[in-house]
Amino acid sequence: MNIMVCGFMGSGKTTFVESFRGNHLGFDCIDLDTAVASSLGILPSELGEWINKNGLVHFRRKEIFILKGLLNNRMMKIIALGGGTIEGEGYSELRSQAKTVFLNIAFETCYKRIKNDLNRPITALGEVGLQDLYNKRIPKYLTSDLCLSETEIKEIDGLDSLVHNLSSI
Repeated sequence: MNIMVCGFMGSGKTTFVESFRGNHLGFDCIDLDTAVASSLGILPSELGEWINKNGLVHFRRKEIFILKGLLNNRMMKIIALGGGTIEGEGYSELRSQAKTVFLNIAFETCYKRIKNDLNRPITALGEVGLQDLYNKRIPKYLTSDLCLSETEIKEIDGLDSLVHNLSSI
């Protein structure tokens, strides 16, 4: 089984996935932004600059290409997606290759976490623009196999618990 973790920027996807690193179930824990940066030969901290230079459309294509490669590998994975991966052309076709988990975190919490992050070019939209983007993406996030509130995220006490919840869906 592969698991993709989605949610808005600042929802804690990377932290959530990283909490399962070294699990005894054999899942590889991957941050998609880090994988994309690695494929480009840059540091993850340089990804925002790369996006500014090459454009978001080019980034989304690269992101979906890398995600497809990760999902086609037979090793079990839990992957922290980028906030907008769900909008990438070809993402819907990849959904059948993994279970999806949505970290349903309030916009206000996400915004507090990202508003001063210069490595996220999209924060240039400002609070109102980001709120609009959040509202636009929510219906797509809600199509996930499992939607976790902030409280439910805290109740996941290990990858075993998450896999068990997903296996019963």
